[in-house]
Amino acid sequence: MSGGRFEFAGWCLFTVSGVMFLVAALRAGDALLLWGSITWLVGVGFFLAGIKGRG
Repeated sequence: MSGGRFEFAGWCLFTVSGVMFLVAALRAGDALLLWGSITWLVGVGFFLAGIKGRG
């Protein structure tokens, strides 16, 4: 696997963790965790868009 593929796989795993935190926030009814999860996922989306733009 090339370095770029490892980087992309890492960001995909960050996305999965963000979705898990989002689900946990919804189940717990915790607004702060919910907004933190959404912010995390948006940030990861920006990084993934940057990777796609390079490749």
